[in-house]
Amino acid sequence: MAHKNKPEIISLTQEQIEALKLRIADSSLSLQDQKIMIALLSFNLWLQNQLSRAKLNILRLKKIFGLPTEKKSAKQQETLVTTMDAEEKLTQVDTDAQESEEKTSEQPVTTTPPKPKPIFDPDQNHGRIAASDYVGCPHMKIPHATLKPGDLCPLCAEGSLNGKLYALDPKVIVILQGNAMITGTRYLVEKLRCALCGEQYEATLPEEIKQQSKYSGSCRSAIAMSRYYAGVPFKRLEYLQALQGVPLADATQWDQIKILYQIILPVYRVLETKAAQGQLIYYDDTGNRILELYGSSKAVHTTAFISMLGPHAIYLFYTAQHYAGENMASLLSKRTSEERLITMSDASSQNLPKAVDDHLAARWILCFCLVHGRRKFYELFESFKEECQLVLDIIGQVYKHEAYCKKQKMDQEKRLLYHQEQSTTLMESLRIWLNNQLLYQLVEENSGLGQAVRYMLRHWEALTTFLHVPGAPIDNSLCEQAIKVAIRHRRNSLSYKTANGASIGDCIMSMIHTAAKNKVNPFAYLTMLQRHAAEVHATPENWLPWSDRIMLEVNLVS
Repeated sequence: MAHKNKPEIISLTQEQIEALKLRIADSSLSLQDQKIMIALLSFNLWLQNQLSRAKLNILRLKKIFGLPTEKKSAKQQETLVTTMDAEEKLTQVDTDAQESEEKTSEQPVTTTPPKPKPIFDPDQNHGRIAASDYVGCPHMKIPHATLKPGDLCPLCAEGSLNGKLYALDPKVIVILQGNAMITGTRYLVEKLRCALCGEQYEATLPEEIKQQSKYSGSCRSAIAMSRYYAGVPFKRLEYLQALQGVPLADATQWDQIKILYQIILPVYRVLETKAAQGQLIYYDDTGNRILELYGSSKAVHTTAFISMLGPHAIYLFYTAQHYAGENMASLLSKRTSEERLITMSDASSQNLPKAVDDHLAARWILCFCLVHGRRKFYELFESFKEECQLVLDIIGQVYKHEAYCKKQKMDQEKRLLYHQEQSTTLMESLRIWLNNQLLYQLVEENSGLGQAVRYMLRHWEALTTFLHVPGAPIDNSLCEQAIKVAIRHRRNSLSYKTANGASIGDCIMSMIHTAAKNKVNPFAYLTMLQRHAAEVHATPENWLPWSDRIMLEVNLVS
């Protein structure tokens, strides 16, 4: 994207900046100094104007300053390493060629053997979807026109044999059809009238139709999935529905969402209490917008929590003027478990509650995201290639060990032992190198590289918890993936209108994502909760996504 009126960017070294400060203090500016000062001021004012008008984001800033994106840098790094390896191989080949030039000329030319075919891995996606994966499609059995299990085989009968037929697994054919997102049925109830006396007679409605309201539970579920998972605004959904001949006003959609919220709220409260008891909690936050709070001095954040409770994962979202540490304190106020607590986040001060109960603090194990530490060197690669490449290579080796643990499906104890054997030496060598950079003044402390080094050393214990505690995660990638649900909603819908609307959205978003991540069809799950609304309110703890009744009645997702 081209930026109009983009000013000239001035790059100065630290020595030039200090000298410029002295000249400014002496009021002895040369023409060149005046040009520099004018350019700096112009750039500063332009940048402030762009930020105030919300015209810039991280990606655009990187483009303005000529910085590569992380993916581009990764390719450049891969190219750099590949090029270095290739140069070494070419050098060796040239040396060998010089030593054996005559022998090579006498030998016959041989062709390069073909590359072996890749080995098929059933765990990898091969691009085909099995018919059994279409669990959301209703079944329609097509029987054989003339035969059934137990009948005599027609072919055997021709030879006077008594072969009998038995059933095999049916052949499955899937035919997909399209409809409006919200659809329905128009029932034409026949009416008759006497031409003489005027008496009217109307057909009797079936009982199942009498008990239904105009907006069914599946209708509300579809609206909720579109709004809070796909991020489709109510007005956009209204327009799409109108185009397909099924009108659904945005105000009507909101009314139905409020009904759904009241039905599922008790289950959501139980999920909150359960999440507070988790043995491992990931959390992170991102910025958001609530129009009602526009102009307030406090920023709006959406915090995502992932609480691991045994084999189940609970996903919670909170959008308000509270940062992650405040939301964490509120969640932990519901904690009654005496087990240890492991949390994973980045090292921002806003991620830590200001006040923690001493009894809980003694059982709280902090983990900080290693990816955040790595990223600081990643962003400086163009300026400090040699130093950053060393750090990236070491951390890359650690992640290869982590990938091996996942592939082998190691339990917590085996994973810890493997990392202690394979990764401890790597991380210790990195710590010594980082420490030497500051100890021997090999890097300026306040430079970008110096700050990256100090960040790693300052949080070293929390960044390497995975080397000492069974089950401690290595990074916060799981939560960063989850928070994309809130980011997708923010990008598509731009904002919530009110704080109450944000709370309702958080509740529904949490229920949908928790169901999906526990391999439960969220559409069918929300519909089932509405169908049994009275029971849900009476015993909400029996209607969690992994409860036996849900697992039996709701289609699972792969």
